[in-house]
Amino acid sequence: MSEILLDIQHLSHVFRLSRHAVIQAVDDVSFQMKKGEIFGLVGESGSGKSTVARCIMNVYKPAAGKILYNGINVCDKAQFRKNHKMLEARRQIIFQDSTSSLNQRMTVADIIAEPMWIHHVKPPRGSLRAEAEFQLRYVGMDSSYLDKYPTELSGGQRQRVAIARALSMEPELLVADEPIASLDVSIQAQIINLLRHCNREHGCSMLFIAHDLSMVEYLCDRVGVMYRGKLVELAPTAELYANARHPYTKALLSAIPVPDPKAERNRQRMDFDERSFDREGVLTEVAPGHFVLGQEED
Repeated sequence: MSEILLDIQHLSHVFRLSRHAVIQAVDDVSFQMKKGEIFGLVGESGSGKSTVARCIMNVYKPAAGKILYNGINVCDKAQFRKNHKMLEARRQIIFQDSTSSLNQRMTVADIIAEPMWIHHVKPPRGSLRAEAEFQLRYVGMDSSYLDKYPTELSGGQRQRVAIARALSMEPELLVADEPIASLDVSIQAQIINLLRHCNREHGCSMLFIAHDLSMVEYLCDRVGVMYRGKLVELAPTAELYANARHPYTKALLSAIPVPDPKAERNRQRMDFDERSFDREGVLTEVAPGHFVLGQEED
């Protein structure tokens, strides 16, 4: 049985708009991630998937629930303080917007080396610059980029630099929050293949946040589907795509474009009636490893 790396238990988070107005961004979400696994979390914008990622990384403090990383409750102040150096080093995040996540005043070499400098990590290759060059080559860029600034790079190059920075710490968990959403299709494929290579070569577990279900099918081992803050379905990837049960999941899958123009024109898309959505339902196992919120649709 695979060892559990991440255990999310009844996670909830709200955003307060005013004294009397709040938004329930995440509502009683629970799932586990195994070591070495790529777990996809999908849903439309506003579904709560990125909020889950930020709670996992301690960017947001959850309103309720637990997040256990290797058994450490990262939501507990005492446990987090005791283990914060390890947690900050072993968990890394890649954001969608590489423009804002990279310091525009730093060179590529300094950006990649910064986490090692902050955490006083001895560079395996003798110097911070040598380590930055190694990581840059690993993500498919040569040393000529080391002294460039983010403003001199394309979107795909900036995202590669962000990945190189994360990998410099040899993370156990990599949270990729829609890392390809703003990139051209050809660049998206390159980044996805790079992330897959990182997982296979280094055994790095990955939480992959996305709304592009075709990329998720290619990359992920298991998939969780979110809608309005709730986890509505969770299953192994092949099982979910072949046998989706929740009406919302079916609607998402029916919207995936197909390469054949004729088939694309003739296929039927499913609509999801949000009035039928049951927030009070519970995840029920309908097949081995396949969980659905509420009643299974006939």
